[in-house]
Amino acid sequence: MLVVDDSEGVRSSVSDLLRSAGYTVLEAEDTQAAIEVLRGTRVGAVVLDVRMPGGGGLAVLETLDDPPPVILMSAFPLDSDEYTRADAKIFVQLVKPFHPRRLLEAVASAMGPADSSTENPAGGSEPDT
Repeated sequence: MLVVDDSEGVRSSVSDLLRSAGYTVLEAEDTQAAIEVLRGTRVGAVVLDVRMPGGGGLAVLETLDDPPPVILMSAFPLDSDEYTRADAKIFVQLVKPFHPRRLLEAVASAMGPADSSTENPAGGSEPDT
């Protein structure tokens, strides 16, 4: 699991919530860091902020040919042009602020419960990245 948000507070809160639910979480603070993580690591899902320095979440999506499930989060819904560009790559969109339970439901729907994931970057068996 990768959590991407330029706000350290949001990123930390989301990551802590997911870790407390049993998921292994990587973090990225901006567009470029997210792209680098996704190029080098296979993750089960991405929780991705839309508005960030360096192009934002949509720029991250545009670099991925076959992304893992993407849970897009933003303080504002996507406009119609943005939605058209990203629709095929978005699993679900959450508008901030959202209830923590809604995020956990979206992640479980995308990846399964924390104890059921077996993906890891090397292709072996490891819980919930």
